[in-house]
Amino acid sequence: MPTGTTERLIRRTRRRLFAMTMGLLTLLVVGIGAATAVVALRALHDDVDRAVVQAVQGRANTARNEGGSETGTGPQGGVPSDGDAGSDPDRPTGLSDTFVLVLNTSGKVVENRSSYPMAGLPDAAALAAARTGAPDLRTITVGGVDIRLYTVAITHDGVNQGYVQGGIQLTLLEHETQTLILSIASVGAVGLVGAALITLLVTGRALRPVKDGFETQRRFVADASHELRTPAALIRANAEVLQREGLVVEDGAPLVEDIVAEADRLGGLVGDLLQLAAWDEMRLVAAPVTLDASSIARDTVRGATAMAAERGVRLTHEASAPVFARADRDRLVQLLLILVDNAVDHSPRDTTVTVRVRRSGPYAVLEVEDQGPGIPSTEQERIFEPFTRLHGTTRHGSGGTGLGLAIARRIAEAMHGTISVSSPPGAGARFVVTLPAAESAARTLDAQAESGG
Repeated sequence: MPTGTTERLIRRTRRRLFAMTMGLLTLLVVGIGAATAVVALRALHDDVDRAVVQAVQGRANTARNEGGSETGTGPQGGVPSDGDAGSDPDRPTGLSDTFVLVLNTSGKVVENRSSYPMAGLPDAAALAAARTGAPDLRTITVGGVDIRLYTVAITHDGVNQGYVQGGIQLTLLEHETQTLILSIASVGAVGLVGAALITLLVTGRALRPVKDGFETQRRFVADASHELRTPAALIRANAEVLQREGLVVEDGAPLVEDIVAEADRLGGLVGDLLQLAAWDEMRLVAAPVTLDASSIARDTVRGATAMAAERGVRLTHEASAPVFARADRDRLVQLLLILVDNAVDHSPRDTTVTVRVRRSGPYAVLEVEDQGPGIPSTEQERIFEPFTRLHGTTRHGSGGTGLGLAIARRIAEAMHGTISVSSPPGAGARFVVTLPAAESAARTLDAQAESGG
C-alpha cells in the first residue's frame, strides 16, 4: 500500500472528488426519482378518480333520464324495506372492488347491483355534503380498507329524486404505488452503484497525470539536490582554505566568512530537500525505544543555549520528574532542535523560549513556547507544509527555508505521535508534540524479560 505523502494527497483528493461527484449524482437521482414518482402517482390517482366519477355519473344520468323510476315513487321515493335493499351487511368484504349505490332522498339504499357489502355504507358525511347540491369526492376507510368515494344528487325537473354513491377500493392502487416506489428506488440504487464504480475509475485516471507530475517533481528535487551537494561542499571547503591560509586581504575576510556561512546554509537546504524527497517516496523509518524524554529535552536545551544567546534569547527547561516515552532518540533530538530553532528565530530579544515535558494520560507531551508575535489562526495548519514561511515574523534575519516544521511533523508521525500549534493573538506560539508514553526503561526491560521466559 502506498505510504508516501504524495500518495496520501492523491488518495485524499480522490476521496473528495468521489464524495462530491456521488453527492451531486445522488441529489440528481433522488430528484428525478421523486419527480417521476409524483407524476406517476398523480396519474394513477387521477385514473381512479376518473373511473369512479364516470361510474357514478353514468348511473345518475340513467336514473335522471328515467324520471326517477330507479329510485321509486311516493313521498320517500318508494323506499323498500331494509331487507329489500339488495345488500347483506354481514357479507364478507372483497367480493368486488367497485360499487355503485342508489339512495333515496332519505339516504336509504334502494339499489346495490354490485352486491358490495354494506357495512359502513352509505357514508353519511359524504351524503350530507352532496345534499348541498355539489358532488362530493373523498377518501374514506371502511373495515380497514381505503375507498375513493364519489357522491352526487339525482335531480329531475329541478326536484331531488335521491343520490348515487359509488366507490373503488384503493387496495390495488396502494399495491401499485408500493411497486412503483420500489421499482424507482431499485433502479436508482443500481444506477448509483454503477455511477460509483465509474466515478472511481474516472477519478483514478483523471488524477494519474497529477500523480505523475508529483513523481517527476520529486525525482527532480532529489536529482538536483544530489547535484548541488558536491558544489556546495567544494565552495565551503575552498572558502575555509582561503580563510585558514590567510590567502585574502584583511578587507576580504568578512566576505569569506559570508561565503562559509551561506555554503553552510546551502548545505542544510540541500540536506532538507533530500530528506523530503526520500520521505515522499516512502514513510520515514523510526525505531522507537523507551527513553526519558525529559532528559533528552534538557540536553537539547543545554546544547542550543549558546545559539539562542547569540540572538539575545533565553532558553529554559521545565520538567518536574522523568517522563518516559516511546521514541527514536536521534529523531526526537532532531524534532526538538527544529522547534527550538524556530522559536528562537521568531522571538524578540530579551525574551524566553521554554521547553516543557510532562505526562498526560497515555501520552508524553513536549511543549516549546515562545514570546514572539504569534501565528494567525488561518496559518496554523499551513505552516507545517513544505516551503511555507510567514512574512514579517522572523526576528533575526535567518531566512529559513520553510522546511523545518514540515520535517518536524513527519518525524512526529513516524514515531506515532502528533504535532500541533496554538497561538493566542499577540501572545507567542506554543508547539505541542504528543508521543506514546511508557513506563521507566528498567520496568520495561523487566516486563520484556518476564514475557520472554
